[in-house]
Amino acid sequence: MRTINYRRVIGAGLAINFLSFIIGGGSYLLFGDIFRLAPTDVWKWTPAMGLDIPVSWPILLLMNITLALVFAWVFAILYSGIPGQGVRKGLVFGLFAWLIGVIPPMTTLYLMTNIATGALLYFTVQGLVEWLAYGATIAAIYREQQKID
Repeated sequence: MRTINYRRVIGAGLAINFLSFIIGGGSYLLFGDIFRLAPTDVWKWTPAMGLDIPVSWPILLLMNITLALVFAWVFAILYSGIPGQGVRKGLVFGLFAWLIGVIPPMTTLYLMTNIATGALLYFTVQGLVEWLAYGATIAAIYREQQKID
């Protein structure tokens, strides 16, 4: 049975936590106009509000860190069962995470809410880019220990 290197799990989790703010913040700066697509009354927060978000920043940060650490931990648990090697293994993991973690909620939003299709498409594509980047980052940090004979 393989042992999990928790230092690498924590390092990978913290790295993708940081990466999520870079990718998310950068994409909102570049594509913030999606929040102006009708209907606009569905948003509690838009990039135009800056850091004036109606959710507590500490709670948002804690949730983001927790998700990142869990994502890295699940990668470590499933490591030997994920196809590929190196960063490719992380990309496969990121793709599966996107299929499970982004597609169902976006489909539900589309079916159950009156939200702009363009916004849903943007969030779906942004999710794909993010989860692939997270998977690649985790794979680069959490790599299999080389066995020396």
